[in-house]
Amino acid sequence: MGALFKIFRRRRDDELALIDAEITAFGEALARHPFVPERHAADADLLADYARALDAYEQAKRTFVGDRDREDAADVMQALDEGRHALACVDARMAGRPLPPRRPLCFFDPRHGTSADRVSWTPEGGAARIVDVCAADAVRLADGMPPIMTSRHPSPPRSQRPSARPSQRPSARPSEPRAPQRPHRGPGPFKTCPPGVRKTQQAQGTGDREIKLPHREPRAPLVLVVRLHSGPRNTVELMEAGKARVLLKSKQRSRVVEPLPVSGDRHVHVRIESRGAWTAWLQSLDTVPAVHDHIASRGSFVFHYSGGPAIVHMSHADRGGYSLTELTPDFERGPQVLSGRDESYADGHLPGPAFLHVEAQGTWKIGIYPNPA
Repeated sequence: MGALFKIFRRRRDDELALIDAEITAFGEALARHPFVPERHAADADLLADYARALDAYEQAKRTFVGDRDREDAADVMQALDEGRHALACVDARMAGRPLPPRRPLCFFDPRHGTSADRVSWTPEGGAARIVDVCAADAVRLADGMPPIMTSRHPSPPRSQRPSARPSQRPSARPSEPRAPQRPHRGPGPFKTCPPGVRKTQQAQGTGDREIKLPHREPRAPLVLVVRLHSGPRNTVELMEAGKARVLLKSKQRSRVVEPLPVSGDRHVHVRIESRGAWTAWLQSLDTVPAVHDHIASRGSFVFHYSGGPAIVHMSHADRGGYSLTELTPDFERGPQVLSGRDESYADGHLPGPAFLHVEAQGTWKIGIYPNPA
């Protein structure tokens, strides 16, 4: 068992090192780029594309902090894809060419890169649907083969691995872009405990345990976060009025992000069953991320949308059910925006600003598109 765990840990570290290398490569591409903002001060669109590339680079670095494996880094891959498209738009504008079309990442795995084709695919036990896939997966599906499952691939040969391992990540990328740097804003949401959380509202440990995290006064809605870092089985239950409500029951490492309405209980009582390490904390609503157009992650999530009426499109790339639910001002469950199961898409409608709760086991992407009508 110990030898098998070491193999899985080495594979996970190799995957993180590859993603770290992609962030570095994009930063170096920005640094080498001939664009000089001062020479194009009158071209607002060009400056906006370049700023978008810089923001995407900073977001990729920021959200990579706290990642435990490749699937946990779905938001990093989304940010890099956004940045590469923005830089391609800069190149097109400088050369007087049409802007490149924006294509989504490969449906089966964002690590495959930008999609090259749209094909019909039928998941096991499901209905046929059209998905965006990379060139390699398009060929495999056309030949009657399954798509490439990157997360199940063996580690690359040692000669092809980046020299920097995750534990030795440089604090700064070589040759940072010449444009003014954006301030560092910390790791991505729900990956590490945010600043300002009291020590009594945090807990960490290994194995099975019951914890009680106290509320703050005056009472306000909170978000419970539990990150399960390893182990072949994980269960998280919320104890309410002496009864257990299951928040997670999974055979893999995962995460719980659960909205908590105001209650009369003095503590948030959580029961954790795991053979691995875990961390848990409570955080306030002002630390919930704001999402305006798109987001990608894995597992449950809470975010705030502040725009007007919009269409919401969600894709899910794993087995199991998923849903997006509005939360009331008191953080109670409100109307369900959309739902689905397994590898599929679902659409829904948002009437306006709202806090939203994602419930999912697998990797997902959400796009929000304004719909004034």
